[in-house]
Amino acid sequence: MADDPLVVREVDDVETLKALSDPLRLAILRAMSGDPRATYRVKELAGLLDQPITRLYRHIKVLEAAGLIRVAQTRLVSGIQESRYQVAQSTVRLSRDLLAAPANAGDIADAFTATLNDVRDRLVRDITGGRLRSERDPAAGEDPLGPMIVALDERLPRARAVEFRSRLAALMAEYGRPGDGETGAAGGGDDVPVEFLMMFWSPDEGPAGI
Repeated sequence: MADDPLVVREVDDVETLKALSDPLRLAILRAMSGDPRATYRVKELAGLLDQPITRLYRHIKVLEAAGLIRVAQTRLVSGIQESRYQVAQSTVRLSRDLLAAPANAGDIADAFTATLNDVRDRLVRDITGGRLRSERDPAAGEDPLGPMIVALDERLPRARAVEFRSRLAALMAEYGRPGDGETGAAGGGDDVPVEFLMMFWSPDEGPAGI
């Protein structure tokens, strides 16, 4: 039986960061994270992602080498070892030292570009496909699962910015908890897909005009 994945994997090395810099590898992780306890053969992932099996093998090996996925089960099929893979964490977080090191700037930019492009493509797909939810709760008078897209570019008092970040971190800690048998593939029938991206940063302002 597969083990439960880590709740949060803190990435503090460049090689793992590079493993996160490819859109197909991000898609593999996303497919496997839908139910973190589930295990998958490469053939099953190829079907989920509508990709040829031969294309996925190399990316699976990169993710495995980075510790982002792991072999959960193996068996012999016609004399060939077949592996079932499981995601190794529910949430990935980049360490502060990794983000702050100037030498990592290019690799970090590549990872974020891949992530943002992946999110953009899925959002555009759902918008153009008419898949954004529109149902409303008559009692509450609001749209409980409607889209919420917010761009914040503000100046905040330091104490308020610290509080804001702390509350976001607490939300992510709660959101990243593995389910208790009530979510994912083993859910009670009322699970809904959720697309969620959260980012926060407070840049050093540097000299005036920079």
